[in-house]
Amino acid sequence: MTKWHMIEAVVAGYLLLLARSAWKQGEFRQFLRSLLIVAVLCAAIAGAVMLAAALDS
Repeated sequence: MTKWHMIEAVVAGYLLLLARSAWKQGEFRQFLRSLLIVAVLCAAIAGAVMLAAALDS
């Protein structure tokens, strides 16, 4: 197991604990909406980096 696999496992476990907590508090829809916003922001940053790399070469 590499360092990246371990980091992925820790992040996945943390997200599962957050989801369980949100479910118990009745805020699961808000958790999913927040998770979607973070995923969109990460995708936008990745797209900007890919575009910059493509234009640089």
